[in-house]
Amino acid sequence: MDALIFDFDGVIADSEPAHERAIRETVESVGLGMSHDLYTERIIGLDDIATLKVIAEECGRELSDQEIRELADRKQVRFLELVEEGHSPAFAGSVELIRDAARRVPIAVCSGAVRIEIEKVLSVLGVADQFRHIVTADDVENAKPDPAGYVLTAKKLGFDPSRCVTIEDTDKGIAAGKAAGLTVVGVCHSLPRDRLTEADLIVESTRELSIDRLMSL
Repeated sequence: MDALIFDFDGVIADSEPAHERAIRETVESVGLGMSHDLYTERIIGLDDIATLKVIAEECGRELSDQEIRELADRKQVRFLELVEEGHSPAFAGSVELIRDAARRVPIAVCSGAVRIEIEKVLSVLGVADQFRHIVTADDVENAKPDPAGYVLTAKKLGFDPSRCVTIEDTDKGIAAGKAAGLTVVGVCHSLPRDRLTEADLIVESTRELSIDRLMSL
């Protein structure tokens, strides 16, 4: 392994519940709805634009591109409020792994979230300065499961994707990493093990990972 890439929501930060809450509150304000099952089965791992399109489709409602962008902006504001209120803590072991890894190899973030959300949470967690690069939904045309984000992250790091390892918590993220040619570790923070079977290694949490274990993959 020449470089380690972290997904963000559900790997570094326990932020999926805050995203789910912010999305639900936002769509309910315009007469739409989203169940927890819909979130876990179809939405988790998507960016906000794709998420809102799925919800509109499920509710039989057609939203214009401008309406979707406005809802995405409102969701973002609500999510950042929840972060300020402490609703996006680090998973046990994640901050320690970030700091240990950064001493050994270049590390980066590749996420379907938007930059302002990622930078806000990393700042709150005190690890914003550990990453060489942060690639977000703002940087690519197509978010996960499209591999574009991982291809760009590896390029920014200056390594062939085959020499990079990534840590993911969703099947969509794993699919993106594998399609880009990375070695992928799945962590069961957000979804059960049977949803992560395409990963090269599956662990229950980041507490089971060390930089030495990752280097050996």
